[in-house]
Amino acid sequence: MLAPATMMAQAKKVALVSFYSDKKIGGTGLGSTTEALIEDPSFNLQPLVNKAYERFMEFSKDFPFEMMDYNEIVGNAEYREFRSNILFDTSKGINKLMGVQYARAKELVLAFGGKTLLISDDKLDQCRMTKIFPTADGVMLVSMDYEFESRAMGFATGIKANITISLFDKTCNKIFRINESAVSKSKVPAVKGIPVMDPKKIRPMCEDATDELFDDLKGRLAKMVKKSGKL
Repeated sequence: MLAPATMMAQAKKVALVSFYSDKKIGGTGLGSTTEALIEDPSFNLQPLVNKAYERFMEFSKDFPFEMMDYNEIVGNAEYREFRSNILFDTSKGINKLMGVQYARAKELVLAFGGKTLLISDDKLDQCRMTKIFPTADGVMLVSMDYEFESRAMGFATGIKANITISLFDKTCNKIFRINESAVSKSKVPAVKGIPVMDPKKIRPMCEDATDELFDDLKGRLAKMVKKSGKL
């Protein structure tokens, strides 16, 4: 029988290197209108993302591997200097003008957990992260986004919250990608499926949908992770 210390030494460790949400809400085709929404100071998704991150980390205690300590991640100098090859600084310049903005959890950086034909595999964000954290057995990236959901034959609109959880091993092979979503209980009036763009009403719906999503994932996410693949 293995001693407890030996068992702990064999536990796999994963670094959660990115956790963020796109602030632009999809589902309407209203480019400039939704861009104006994310520019409004009252439409602040940062508290929602931080809360989602904390709930995720609570769920992760039941994952079949250990999560690297947050301070160890953000305390890595190379990590702090990391700049995504796909997602860019959205606080100024062309990205801000185009209405591209993200809300990041705490001090975690932006990193994209997918592939693109324009970038070689070794330049992909997840592959670069495995080199920054060589002692980790894998890196995890989590992204969220929101979209409007038409209701009541187009006379009302709710919000759908989506989450994508991607895990890669230390050689940058994808172990799994989990996609889940949930809809808000609340809704706002709409005209032909186009919602009333009031940040003070849209933001609470985003929070509602996020709470619904994580309530649904509670107890279920760990089971999905265990079934989705091993490091």
